[in-house]
Amino acid sequence: MSFDFDVIVIGSGFGGSVMTLRLAEKGHRVCLLERGRRYGMHEFPRRMNEFREGVFWDPEDAKYGFMEFDAYPKSDAFSVRASGLGGGSLIYANVLYRMPADFFAGWPSGITRTELDPYYDRVEHTMEASPYPFETDPYYRDTPKAHWMKQVSAKLADASDTLVPHQFHFPKLAVRFEGDFPGHQTVNSHGVIQSKCNKCGECDIGCNIHAKNTLDLNYIARACNQSLLGPKGKAAEVRTLADVESIVPANGGYTITYVNPVSRGEQTTISARRVIVSAGSIGSTTLLLKMRKYGKLTQLSPALGKGWCGNGDLEGTALKTDHDIVPTNGPVITTAIEYRFQPYPDGFAHGMVIQDAGFPSFISWFVIGRFASASAFMRVIKFMVRGVVRVFNRLLSLTGLHRFRREINIGDDIAYFIDRDDFVRKSHLLLGMGRDRNDGHIELTDDDQPLIRWRMKNSKLHYDRVRREMRKIADGLGGTFLDNPLTYMNKMIAVHPLGGCPMSDSADTGVVDGNGEAYGHPGLYVVDASILPTSVGPNPSLTIAAMAERIADRFPSP
Repeated sequence: MSFDFDVIVIGSGFGGSVMTLRLAEKGHRVCLLERGRRYGMHEFPRRMNEFREGVFWDPEDAKYGFMEFDAYPKSDAFSVRASGLGGGSLIYANVLYRMPADFFAGWPSGITRTELDPYYDRVEHTMEASPYPFETDPYYRDTPKAHWMKQVSAKLADASDTLVPHQFHFPKLAVRFEGDFPGHQTVNSHGVIQSKCNKCGECDIGCNIHAKNTLDLNYIARACNQSLLGPKGKAAEVRTLADVESIVPANGGYTITYVNPVSRGEQTTISARRVIVSAGSIGSTTLLLKMRKYGKLTQLSPALGKGWCGNGDLEGTALKTDHDIVPTNGPVITTAIEYRFQPYPDGFAHGMVIQDAGFPSFISWFVIGRFASASAFMRVIKFMVRGVVRVFNRLLSLTGLHRFRREINIGDDIAYFIDRDDFVRKSHLLLGMGRDRNDGHIELTDDDQPLIRWRMKNSKLHYDRVRREMRKIADGLGGTFLDNPLTYMNKMIAVHPLGGCPMSDSADTGVVDGNGEAYGHPGLYVVDASILPTSVGPNPSLTIAAMAERIADRFPSP
């Protein structure tokens, strides 16, 4: 049979983008499908009406943005995932962090840190990652949250269950720091124009100046540029607004049917010898569960949907710190403190990372304006009183009775009227993540929506340690620790969902083998966060991409 393509890749995140480039370099005819749209420079929404309509992905309510928030009433988890060319790289916090060597224990096919290190190197090189230049560039040195995170780390006392002393890092970030001034535009190694980071803190809501090295600006851009693919390479075809509805085996390959989510009547069917599902932990698992439910992919492993976790995500805040932290100054994350602790009672290795967090300035204006205070009320009253006094003085001057100097320049009065941001400046957001237990699973509701079933109690050891260390950081800053209110309801927000299609050396315990190929369906691959067989510990994006590099290396030639 003649196929439309050699390989169809579904999803453009850290798995799909890597596979698209590397298979295009090998000479495969590749088609990349992404359910969301492509975002150019200055195309992420910022105005209020644009934000309301253009940020969130919820097709049932005619919203087609780049963030999907899901709440699961029968679970302890919420989840955040992306839509748009570049997948999760559009909304993650840029951190590329290697997984510790002993955390690979139990991974299939003998996968180790030593084997993965060359692929880690390859991803970092392709994404042009580098640490935050706090020590070398005066512009970036003026980042209080990075300064105080470093200061407090030096004074932290390690707990009795610590295996090795905690370590402070400036982790590698997929952010462009090159240029003569903030916003300076230069061309990256893939021929794409990017800007120098201006510390706006908008990394997680789409970087409008393309200072963030998102996957559409490196892996995908290169995959589409014939001149950069080498003598065997064939430029990939990218189709956005392509929401896949079915994968069906046909004549030694597969047919894929997708629709335009904005106009679901636009249906297209294409075929390929091989298909790579890279829609993320929840997206890939949900799609394959549907295909099994409706008799399309009947031989999928019984392990489908199992092995889910959130990589131990937890947010905390230090309030009323002794010093100005200024979380609106800098990229979202600049620093990390890495911890290693005694394992769980069954020997499962445990460690975690706590990182600083920031947010855009306009968010602080929103927060301060939303939460009225007595001082803000008094400023309004005083401003109005000053206005009345000024009018009264003018009336006196007209009668010749006014003997006091009239102030013409009232800039100080107007400045006084602006809300004070002490609350924001003296708040330090902390992001924790680490080795929770991957004992959750994903199933379908009656209307084919994904439902995550996961309980925090089995990972209590991890979350107790994260809170303990966050409190110590807050104390070191002279602040008060505020736990994420959701944790009082045993809820957490999973921004790093993992599992659902776990790798294994057996079809009884895994959906795919160590090369990402699905048991029972030759030529069908899964390459994304869903195949990781355990929690990663630190930020998982680099490990996902490195695993994709490894799988691409072993992928059959055209």
